[in-house]
Amino acid sequence: MNISIFSSLLCILCGLLLFLFSLDQIKDALSKLFITKLKTYISNSVNTKFKSFLTGCIASALIQSSSGTTAIAISLLSSKYIKPKDCLGIIIGANLGTCLTTFILAINIENVFLYILIIGVFLYFCINRFKKYCFLIIYTGLMLWGLDYLSNGFNGLLKENYIYNIINNIQNSNLLSILFGILSTAIIQSSSGIIGIVEEMYCSNIINLQSSIGIMLGANIGTTLTGYFATINTNGNTKKIINMNLIFNIVGVLLFFIIFIPFIKHIYFIQNKFFINNLKLSIAYAHFLFNIITVIFGYVFFDLFLLFLKKENSVT
Repeated sequence: MNISIFSSLLCILCGLLLFLFSLDQIKDALSKLFITKLKTYISNSVNTKFKSFLTGCIASALIQSSSGTTAIAISLLSSKYIKPKDCLGIIIGANLGTCLTTFILAINIENVFLYILIIGVFLYFCINRFKKYCFLIIYTGLMLWGLDYLSNGFNGLLKENYIYNIINNIQNSNLLSILFGILSTAIIQSSSGIIGIVEEMYCSNIINLQSSIGIMLGANIGTTLTGYFATINTNGNTKKIINMNLIFNIVGVLLFFIIFIPFIKHIYFIQNKFFINNLKLSIAYAHFLFNIITVIFGYVFFDLFLLFLKKENSVT
């Protein structure tokens, strides 16, 4: 391995660790700020289908983690504060709330992270009452700094022919891109993290739009696997709901796989019209479009999902 490859891999590793650590800390900080109020709000306001979907969306937007929202919903279900059908509505609605993260990650990071870090550190040392919020600003700056390292590392690796060939093999198969998205998200347990990395790779011309969206679709399946950890030592109903969430996401990806070509053409059209100066927004928009359509689909056919669960065991 020559020095340039080693340097690129080291840059990617450092950037990935910094990015994932900061992203996790942001979610943890947001959870600490909102977790108690969220549990009270959720247990008191999900008596209808619409409210459960809306609550899931708001909760995941506040703590920037659909997995975290799933864990909250599962714990409330286990404690019998909410009904299983409300829990399922929250979990499905949570898919939409995390779209905010992908738009934040699409910020043009050139030198922006430095200003964010300076502002965060200044507020931390100068204004005591803002200290609990300063960490959010500082970790956001570190997260974007990690993405900058990733971008530089990927650009260095792309100069090596055999690395380029490996990437090309993934790009030549939509199915392989989706499988890669599932596997990578299952490993690092963060769909937002994978989509953020994909945004950087697409913006750096390392992978094409078709492959980027394929990985994004796979990431939405991979992230549901986190829910299985939340169902350890819980009753059978919670496991069935997590299974239903997995089925819901698989159905959503299959629907988009069927319309994959027109979907790509639409993203290209929107990109050329609005996002030509920041290609990362194309991936963020595609992610949002996927989730808004699948959540609407889940809302319209929610009773069918519940009927499917009732056939196995009554959950309502």
